Amino acid sequence: MSEPDVAHAWILTRALSPRDTVRVAVQSASGEALNEYPSEITTTSPAPTVPWAMYLSADRQRYDFVVFDLDASQGNAPYDAGRLSLWLDELNIDHLVCESGPSGGRHVWIGLADSVDADTVRTVAVLAKQLLPSLDSSPLTNPVTGAVRPPGAPHRRGGASTPLGPLSSLTRTSVPSEAMTTLSDFLVDLGAEISPATTAAAVRGMAVDDDGHPYIAGPRRELSPRVAAIVDAPPAADASLSLASVLAGCAHARWRYDDVLSLIHSPAFEHVRTRRASGATRVARTADARLRVLAHAWQRAVVYVATNPLNGAGDDVDYAQRAHAVVRAVERAQAKADAMPGLWAPRRGVSSRTTRGSFSVRAVLDAVCLYMLRSARTVVEADVRRLSADTGYGRTTVHTALQLLTTPRTHTDPDSAWLVRVEGAEGPHGARYRLSKRFSTESYEDNRTQVLARPLAAPPTLQALAHALETGLAPLTHDTFAAPRSLGRAAGIIYRHLSPDAVVSLSTLARRTALDPVRLRALLERLHFHRLIVRSGEGWMRSAAIQLDRASALLDVDGYLERRRSRYDEERARWAWWSAELQWMRKRDKKRRGRRGAGSVALFQQNDRPDFARYPRGPDGRGDHREAMRLVEAGALSPSVALVA
Repeated sequence: MSEPDVAHAWILTRALSPRDTVRVAVQSASGEALNEYPSEITTTSPAPTVPWAMYLSADRQRYDFVVFDLDASQGNAPYDAGRLSLWLDELNIDHLVCESGPSGGRHVWIGLADSVDADTVRTVAVLAKQLLPSLDSSPLTNPVTGAVRPPGAPHRRGGASTPLGPLSSLTRTSVPSEAMTTLSDFLVDLGAEISPATTAAAVRGMAVDDDGHPYIAGPRRELSPRVAAIVDAPPAADASLSLASVLAGCAHARWRYDDVLSLIHSPAFEHVRTRRASGATRVARTADARLRVLAHAWQRAVVYVATNPLNGAGDDVDYAQRAHAVVRAVERAQAKADAMPGLWAPRRGVSSRTTRGSFSVRAVLDAVCLYMLRSARTVVEADVRRLSADTGYGRTTVHTALQLLTTPRTHTDPDSAWLVRVEGAEGPHGARYRLSKRFSTESYEDNRTQVLARPLAAPPTLQALAHALETGLAPLTHDTFAAPRSLGRAAGIIYRHLSPDAVVSLSTLARRTALDPVRLRALLERLHFHRLIVRSGEGWMRSAAIQLDRASALLDVDGYLERRRSRYDEERARWAWWSAELQWMRKRDKKRRGRRGAGSVALFQQNDRPDFARYPRGPDGRGDHREAMRLVEAGALSPSVALVA
């Protein structure tokens, strides 16, 4: 194989790259290039001497290029590339096939005229993986880090990515974004499918019927007049659009797949019965293909409606009003907290920790805000064990943090605190909290009789705000930073303020973390030693490769948080068991429960509590909590049975 023309390949990369940076491979101590791309260089830099990979997305949310990376180690890459190329030719989708290097892999490139949303590309990748065993779908499932070596880029084992066709397929980028939907439907025609059971498990409010088709739980309603009119009207020029509109309306009305199947001969279901061929002509699908297309389209509609509850008339009619109120309150609280980084920094001495904030206090505040966003309610339930699981801190630390957050600055004004305790813990239920009213002018009364005459639009920042909080809390809940003898909480806070996509200067980190420069530098060096961060230019950024699990294994702390969560679950199970026992003891005219053992199965519901076995008793007749814990640990009483939602 001839030596790669690095200079011309780098010029092509500069012309194609959606971003002004590319990822470059790391070298071993012997100078050999590894199959790892942890750092970046700008496209204005000289051509690198190691392999490089080009990002597929400019804005990290939508794809500008779709590339099928066919790996010879996972299957017959040349054969799969030939099949895929034949399908793309049939769909008139312009593409370029490249031989990726000496190992026999293939890259199939599609340059898009308009960017495509990540969910559509992910669906294509999931479907294609079922038909192309050699496909590595990871570049198509993460628009933030997804990257592939462009044509001409050198391979680590010699040679380069060699185009097997004209480069004009990429340089003119004439493929419309709608082609990805067409490709998705075509792959379904070929027999690919997404498991509805897996999807339903990840989306709240969804269920799966006996045949495996998803639906939204709730009483079935009649279709709205608008949707009913679309069902009987001739389909639009884009038949798939009419189908999607009807299926979304059916999902909102809590229909099931069998209900939808009865409409298959309606005009709006033309996309199910036929597929587009050349030009405006359509050809009939086979009976099996019709069912596959309808099942796939129905699943997409149900997932869309379940994850976008405001796009129609749902049961929760005041959701939009509540969501706007929660977003405003959380945004103001977060802005106030971000403006006071020194408040959350650790203090020396016991007395200062009991009167001032710390990293744990900010983490608990963020977790409570996240609960509010997830539920779209300003009052949420939070117990120390749940907060412990979501922040990585122990229950004692979480309890102290809640006390600090709910302590008013002015004794006569409860709303001078960050959080206000609305209701104390009762039985298996935790206390209920809300944000201080100084962060919002909205009423905190749950009044469902006052609904806006015209519902507000979905707040565009709710999902983004929740995602930002989840991302910020994620490092704190990893053994690498939370376990004893790990890198420590302060290192986790530093890691939290870094990202793999932007360089953060030392001064910015010092301001965000409120750590003194000496300690900050020491922790940065320790993070760098474990390859969790990289030095880039005038600052630091996260390593592109996920190394947290590797670091926890090297530190011998992996599994610590999981063991603690299991212990807390057992403690919650024992407490729920004892609470149910107390409730039964206080009940009037209760019936004797017989001689059931501790491992008995609940047969009926009693006062909205599962009917537990008799709680263990000591010789004095008092509850034997130690024996109860032993039984829970032994599995005689499963925590999943004992826990009350």
